[in-house]
Amino acid sequence: MDILSIAQQGLSRAQGELEKSAQAIAGAALPQENPPPEDSLSLSDPMVSLLQAGNHFEASVKLAHVGDELSRKTLDLLA
Repeated sequence: MDILSIAQQGLSRAQGELEKSAQAIAGAALPQENPPPEDSLSLSDPMVSLLQAGNHFEASVKLAHVGDELSRKTLDLLA
């Protein structure tokens, strides 16, 4: 498996995490049948997940840049 495909998988996974976290945050504002007491509403877990998704996305982008640079250097050496 090459580096760019690993980076692409990481980006896809980060996008899924981001969408799931965003839905959890948005769903917290929707009216519920049995709402929890006001002081028990916690957005900290979804926000941590959102930040982690951003970190995973950033790491995958960096990996893609490294893979691209590695490919270019390899082609330069072979040319």
